[in-house]
This record gives sequence, C-alpha cells and structure tokens, in this order.
Amino acid sequence: MGLIETDETNLYTFEPFAAHAFYTEVNRALVKQTLTHLKPQTAGETLTIVDMACGTGAVTRLIAEELVKQDRVSNIKLVGVDPSAEALRRAQKGMEEAGLPISADFLQGESEDLPRIVQNVDAAFFCNAIHLVPDKLAAFKQVSSILAPKGIFGCNSAFYEGTYVPGTERFYRLWTRRAVGWLKKEHPEARLSRDAKAMAMQWMTRDQYIQDLKQSGFATVETEQNDAIISLDGWRDLGQYWLFIEGALPGVALPLAAKALEVAVYQAGEELGLTEIPRTWLQMVAIKN
Repeated sequence: MGLIETDETNLYTFEPFAAHAFYTEVNRALVKQTLTHLKPQTAGETLTIVDMACGTGAVTRLIAEELVKQDRVSNIKLVGVDPSAEALRRAQKGMEEAGLPISADFLQGESEDLPRIVQNVDAAFFCNAIHLVPDKLAAFKQVSSILAPKGIFGCNSAFYEGTYVPGTERFYRLWTRRAVGWLKKEHPEARLSRDAKAMAMQWMTRDQYIQDLKQSGFATVETEQNDAIISLDGWRDLGQYWLFIEGALPGVALPLAAKALEVAVYQAGEELGLTEIPRTWLQMVAIKN
C-alpha cells in the first residue's frame, strides 16, 4: 500500500483509538468467528496464522488469547506483518507484556511482500484496513494465494456503505464543518487542499465485498454487521490518527488539523446533544475453495 511513515506520523498513531474497549470487542468477535472454522490439528502439525497490517499488535494479541481459549497452544506459528518499524516494536513489546503461552513473530513488510513471508497459511486476518486499499479485488486474490486449501480469512471495516447508523450522518458533517471553522478562525493561513489525494477510501457495499471475495477463490463468505458505541473521546482519538486526519482535512499540517478535529468533535457533540455515536462494523469471514 506504500503508506509513508515519518517521525511526524509516529506521533499521530492509531494506538489510542485501538485501546478503547469497543474496538477490542468488535475485533474479538471477528477473531472468534474466524477461528471457530480452524481445522482440528493432527499430531505434530503446525498451524500458521498471519495478522496482516498488524499495526501495534492489538488484533495479534486477541488471536493468541482466542487460541489459548481453544486450548491450541502448541505448534502455532503466529506472524504479524506491518510496514511500520515503530508499530512492530510496540507490537513485540505488547505481546511480551501480555505473557501468553503463544509467541508471535513480527516482520516488516508491505502487503505485496506476503507471498515471500508466508505460504500455506491456515488463517489470515486483515482488520480495519481493507478500506485503505485501492484495489480490493487484487488484495483478496493475494490473500487467497497465501492460504492453504480451506484456509480462512477474517476481515472487517467501519468504512463501507452501511457503516453510518441512520441519523448519525449529521454528526460527521458537523464535526468537519466545525473543524474547518476553527482553522479559519485560529489559523487563517491553513488551507485545505482541493487536489490532495486522500487515502483510497472507496467505500463498497457488503454485497460488493462478498462478490470480490467469491471472485478471488473464496467458496463461502459469512458476514455480520456489528454496532459499536463510540464515545466522543473515542472519536477524538480517531481524529488524532494521521491517516484519518489526511482524509478529513487534506493538505493541512498534521498538528493543526489534529487540534482542529479535537476541538470540533466536542463542539459537534455538544450542539447535537450527543455523548456517543454508534457505528456499524462489517465483519467478514471467508473460506478458500
């Protein structure tokens, strides 16, 4: 995907948002749903599970926890892959601190490096990132290529057609409007870029996702739509993540845009009388032919 990591983007990470309880629960549900399909292990057989775009390892730890619950702790090869060296360092530290009987290897790489890193994978996860990939069909075909026959793929997103709980759209519009208003007042020199290419946020419908997965060699696709209740503090934390910032206020320097989004989220909440805003996650579990 070629996301460019800099010292500055390392200050505006996804980690605070991922630390909220609702985020853990949404991903725990997907992990559990995916790993129920895991085949029984034969004696001495190693199961390989990969967490793509693992970031700081929040989902990798959930996978390890679920495997412990399933009493599968021996002969497990758990691999986390991410382009960010800083995220991987944090993931390794978090995994060690969790003190689980399953360890993980964290390897630096882009999605196109996957076939070189892992093959014949029993289960693969790609959580909260598929919306950032411009060519989703190509991404699914790549995942299919690293999976063993009957391999399982767990994937989710809260950036798709259907993610807005009816009636909540006005919150997002007002949040952006208030952020732009704050910038105009406090930093009139800051300019939104009309032509800045925000990350590839083409939102697809649930049915389009199913169609692309089936076209990529997945025989069955299960989907669920789970609502998460996100507090204003949660939205504030998402508004401090550099990829979200660049999508919301393209062209504005990260420190200014982050401040604008932080001030504006509480203004929008207060004006609408809201302390929390629900959002629907699309959860997908696909099984390879």
